Amino acid sequence: MIVPDKIRKCVAFLGFKLEEGSFRLAGSVFWYGDIGGRVYAVTAEHVIDGIRKTGVNEVWFRINKEDGDAEWFPSKLDAWFCHPTDKSLDIAILAMGVQSDWDHRILPSVLCMTDRHMVEEEIALGDEVFVTGLFRHHHGKKRNLPIVRIGNLACGTDEKVVTKRFGEMDAYLIEARSIGGLSGSPVFLNLGRTRMIGGKLKQTTSGHQRFLLLGLIHGHYDESAAKIDGVDLLTEDVLTLERVNAGIAIVTPCYKIESLIYAYERARLNLLYTLNHCCPINIHENSSLD
Repeated sequence: MIVPDKIRKCVAFLGFKLEEGSFRLAGSVFWYGDIGGRVYAVTAEHVIDGIRKTGVNEVWFRINKEDGDAEWFPSKLDAWFCHPTDKSLDIAILAMGVQSDWDHRILPSVLCMTDRHMVEEEIALGDEVFVTGLFRHHHGKKRNLPIVRIGNLACGTDEKVVTKRFGEMDAYLIEARSIGGLSGSPVFLNLGRTRMIGGKLKQTTSGHQRFLLLGLIHGHYDESAAKIDGVDLLTEDVLTLERVNAGIAIVTPCYKIESLIYAYERARLNLLYTLNHCCPINIHENSSLD
């Protein structure tokens, strides 16, 4: 499989600004929506919460420019939206498009994988997936360099996945190593150029590979090295035991992004309705509400 450069261009990096003026990277972000319509920056909620805990009030994008190196672009921390009631949803969005001088692309919402795709494409465990996002040890000095990690669909959403912070989540499991920095990265399912459907080999009319957006990275499982090596935990210092990546990552499904967008738009319309009926202002002239 070859991952087109346009797929990697949907990704940028998120971070925060330190008091001395330097920046610290925190996670990955991508753009999702309708070309010519509403577009949203999407990341994991825990990335935004991690930035909030530093005491800053801005979330910074590290953006690749069309005519040069990457630059930092600020957004208000309070402008990021998380689901008001579903506390199992590890997604945050910001209503923000891609500027014309940015070397980034928008993932159209038609790529969101649904139950219909699962049936029509006979998607099953073992299908190839890949992640593209931030590798903090080599993020690029001049421009963002999103890496690609390839794996396979390991488990569906038949049962909820238990997590430490978000409780029981609807999630896919994929066999692909996830590390800090990949949180919020988009995860794609590769349908390929040819596919067996209904016992017949079918080929794309364009001859190009087809991809669907499976979701975004929540995190991964770690194992104690003691368990792998058979060390007796009663005789070892458990505070210094090495942790080993189990190779299984947790993916928040793409349709959950749609659920959050619906909640955001509903809250936005309710706010506009309240302001329009309770306050004598012209909401069409208040750019902060658009």
